[in-house]
Amino acid sequence: MSFLAAGRRRLPSAQVRLLRPDGRAGRQPRPCDLRRARRNWLAAPAFAAALAAAGCASQARVELPRKSGPDVAPAALTNPGPTERQQALTAYDGYWQAYAQGMTARNAAAARSILAGYVTSASIPPLIAAYRRDWAAHEIAYGAAVTHVLSVRISGQHATLHDCLDLSRLGVQDDRSGQVVPDSFGLPRLNFYVTLLLSRGRWLVSNMQPVVVPCEP
Repeated sequence: MSFLAAGRRRLPSAQVRLLRPDGRAGRQPRPCDLRRARRNWLAAPAFAAALAAAGCASQARVELPRKSGPDVAPAALTNPGPTERQQALTAYDGYWQAYAQGMTARNAAAARSILAGYVTSASIPPLIAAYRRDWAAHEIAYGAAVTHVLSVRISGQHATLHDCLDLSRLGVQDDRSGQVVPDSFGLPRLNFYVTLLLSRGRWLVSNMQPVVVPCEP
């Protein structure tokens, strides 16, 4: 699986460099390390809300002082829409969903159409080439990736996301038997810097740089 087997093959990015903490290029991961880099690539944020009310009915009513002057209608609430940061995060999560959907499509034209809204045009040919190897091995995506974005920096039309990526629940399955490949799952904490470019109002993933230090989500 192109990214899921991330080292056994290649990362799904136009350009990938391995960085040390000092920012210099480090050694490439060994095949035994990289083979494990598969896992959950779909991360949908979950939100929880808790409301508590106790004894409200028994409380005494209190009259508030009357306002002086004319009544003023409350300002209309407006929805400002998602911020640039939120748009970049949504685009990055969408990239992982599109990556797996493209792999599962088992068709180059369909995969290109799926990926086009999430990656730069230069990144699509390497992804399709990696998909073809997966398809030849009768492998399709299984599970989902979980992103843990630690920071987002935006400068003009460039965004840099720092992600502690969890691929421990993302693997592959045989498209003939439906059996999940046991050793296809990845590591739970993969340290990545991800570059996105703003193109025609959409953030597109253009580059992923692994860093050879542990990360904590």
